[in-house]
Amino acid sequence: MNGLPEPFDHAVVVCGDLDAAAANWRALGFTLTPRGYHTLGSQNHCIMLARDYLELLHVTAPSPSRQYYWDAQQRGGGCAAMSCKSRDAFATAGRLRAAGFQPSDPIEFSRPVRLDDGSEHPATFRVTALDHAPGARYFVCEHRTPELLWRPEWMWHANGASAIAAAYLVVQAGEVGRTARAYATLTGGAITQATDEMATIAIGDAAIVITAPLGLAAATGARQVQRSESGYAALRLDTTDLWKARAHWREQGVQAIH
Repeated sequence: MNGLPEPFDHAVVVCGDLDAAAANWRALGFTLTPRGYHTLGSQNHCIMLARDYLELLHVTAPSPSRQYYWDAQQRGGGCAAMSCKSRDAFATAGRLRAAGFQPSDPIEFSRPVRLDDGSEHPATFRVTALDHAPGARYFVCEHRTPELLWRPEWMWHANGASAIAAAYLVVQAGEVGRTARAYATLTGGAITQATDEMATIAIGDAAIVITAPLGLAAATGARQVQRSESGYAALRLDTTDLWKARAHWREQGVQAIH
């Protein structure tokens, strides 16, 4: 990829009550990693998929590095940011600056990971972020210790979830084209579809779908998904067995919309 970011790394879902959120996601059929404690002062559970993951994030107090997520949490939480992988966060920051963006300087942080054998190891990351990317925060993540996260015991899910297929980002009418061009540059992805109401950026086998509020229902295929302000409105996940997922939801009393 000539130094460009790789495909999706993870989506950040901010949670005001991390215990309640973990219970809800488990009821949906996801296996969660044990609660993690970042050196930056936040806490999380992760849902590890084949190539990417979801991060359920809780911020305990505002701080310079967590301010964006703290503010999102105060507004009610939900999907607040998307990340792509980076082989070298410093090189990616330089590329983005050369393209006219203003990413943060890369920061390194960690959290302890306890494995099934009882041992504990620090999972270490480097990230560089654009808090003011169009629509919502965008960042890249360099995994220094990926072997501590993508582990078989955490990658099996009762609903068969296997990967993030698409993230749906709402921007205001008239901003779809500009936003699509920005994300094509940020991610190295290609614009594969573009109208006044919706644009799709292909990033490996996944996509960022950028839509105006009125185009969201058509983009997701679900009229129940609505959002009037800028930000992420939905995530679509691949599953290896949709019937298995629906059976699990029935057992858990989760109402599914077909």
